[in-house]
Amino acid sequence: MSRRPAMRARGFTLVEVLVAVAVLAMALGAVISGMARFTSNAAYLRQKTIAIWVAHNRLTEIALQPTWPDIGKTNGEAEMAGVKWRWKAEVKKTDDDNLRRVDLDVMAPDDHRGNSKNNGALASVSSFVGK
Repeated sequence: MSRRPAMRARGFTLVEVLVAVAVLAMALGAVISGMARFTSNAAYLRQKTIAIWVAHNRLTEIALQPTWPDIGKTNGEAEMAGVKWRWKAEVKKTDDDNLRRVDLDVMAPDDHRGNSKNNGALASVSSFVGK
């Protein structure tokens, strides 16, 4: 009877496993960070899109008013997508007596405590209204 020499079991060493786990952890961290940025950007773009809709709706309301818009500043609120949006409009005189310029800013909605999330305008649009 011949005996075969004992074969050593081959596998990964503890150091190799630790290095592999560390590389995997760094890769997963980068993926999670990228997904968090994607989610944040998607929420911002949704808010910005709705703010632009609010601005266009308000400009349309101003253009369809039966009376000529007065020169000056006004502000108010509009509800869209279940959220109250604040807007500020400024009507300015132009060189043409039959035209007025309307600049409209829509601010981000307040959070649940009533604090503004953003002091600046989330959307700004301008238009001209004819007599």
